Amino acid sequence: MRWGLGALVLVLVVFGAVPIGILTMATVVVAPAVAEQIRLDPCSANDTDTDTDTAAALSATSGAFGLPKWGTPRYQSLTSPAQQVPARIKALYVAAAGRYRVPWELLAGIGMAETRHGRNNHTSSAGAQGLMQFMPGTFAAYGVDGDSDGRRDIHSDADSIYSAANYLIRSGVRTGQAGVIRALWAYNRSISYRNDVLFYAWSYAGKAGAVVEVGDPSDCFGLGGDIPGFDGSCPPSGSAAEHGLRATALRGLRCIKAAFPAIKYMGGRRSASSSTCSFSDHCTGLAVDFMIPSWNTRDGNAYGWRVAHWVQAHAKALRVKYIIWDVRKWNLSASASWRPYRHPYGSSNPTLAHKNHVHVSFYASGGDSR
Repeated sequence: MRWGLGALVLVLVVFGAVPIGILTMATVVVAPAVAEQIRLDPCSANDTDTDTDTAAALSATSGAFGLPKWGTPRYQSLTSPAQQVPARIKALYVAAAGRYRVPWELLAGIGMAETRHGRNNHTSSAGAQGLMQFMPGTFAAYGVDGDSDGRRDIHSDADSIYSAANYLIRSGVRTGQAGVIRALWAYNRSISYRNDVLFYAWSYAGKAGAVVEVGDPSDCFGLGGDIPGFDGSCPPSGSAAEHGLRATALRGLRCIKAAFPAIKYMGGRRSASSSTCSFSDHCTGLAVDFMIPSWNTRDGNAYGWRVAHWVQAHAKALRVKYIIWDVRKWNLSASASWRPYRHPYGSSNPTLAHKNHVHVSFYASGGDSR
């Protein structure tokens, strides 16, 4: 819940006529979280009027399940299907859902989007904590004692899940499908996040995508198609892009090219006078761009994702620092998930947006290439 309290402030302004002094103080408290959410997901800049209009359109497509269908855009759920819920966590979802009269699948959808049901339970860069990722200020206002131990603990799975259900109720989730939309907007002010949560919820209801077991290869790769093996054989590629690369990047280029021979063009080291040297690993010989054939077709995009996910799967062996592809970035030191990406110069064309090439940066290790 990276927006949480800020969304509550917005709702109170519109509907509750809360005194402006209180609003000003709350806005100052949550501003860093808002900025972080917008940085991670530019869709967060959409306003609630557009969101309400979308709710009406989604309502017309809903089925007996009672939740609105997901819409577009989606991000996380496109490449990471719903994971099987651990039995202990599912019991908490079901119990909290029974107390607050909300679908347990909706709670599971949030838990999957936030931390994969606690599997990636780290404090976010914005300060959100616990299985359901509460900001401390929001938890102080809406947290409940879910396990009846006499205290509210933001890091308790039970307290986190029950508090999420309580927060959804306080945000109007039971006031029809438009209420679900508004409650998810309050939880995290992002349209793509809402669509991911709803897709996951419908998946757990058996009416959308597959639910995979942890360790299932589709959880990593997600888009189908064969994933090449990796036997460590990385012969010279014959590409001029090899010149000037450091040892790790040189080996990475050769290995990735060997695994994906359809890639014909690559970019390696750039001149030290390049305007991008302040933020690019290309200038130090520690990055390679792999140009994706037919990148602007559906098959080309899927091929690019296979390349990106193969590199991700072999990141440790290849000493990969981070990957950028299709306006998404994977950097394990920051998050186990792919996140929205924005180039420092904007993402106004396919190159800046990394839609026509997979960028791979490497850690320095060993000697430089000759």
